[in-house]
Amino acid sequence: MYYPGDYDPSGLDISRNVEKGLREFAGSANITFERIAVTQQRIEDLHLFTRPTKKTDSRSKGFSDKSVEVDAIRLDYLRELVRDCIEQHIDQRQLAQTRKSEEMERLTLMNIVEQLSGN
Repeated sequence: MYYPGDYDPSGLDISRNVEKGLREFAGSANITFERIAVTQQRIEDLHLFTRPTKKTDSRSKGFSDKSVEVDAIRLDYLRELVRDCIEQHIDQRQLAQTRKSEEMERLTLMNIVEQLSGN
């Protein structure tokens, strides 16, 4: 599972709780849980905009004074990041075959429509 959450006390706690819950629910299943998007390294590499951590958050004790929302990442970069995460699990040869089959089916349907409409 890939989690693109905020880098703040609540966001980190959400990822911890979700991962814990998944592992408890899944039993002996092999689960990989990875925080993507807003990580300490990405904050530094992309020079992401930070905001002060909310002192009203009960989880803020011991957290740095800087937090980062996932919205700080450009949407095109975030899309590419998510796409890369997903595509690493896809057999590219099989995907190409599926796309070719879909294109052939699309052409067949277009021909049927043309014949039915009298063109």
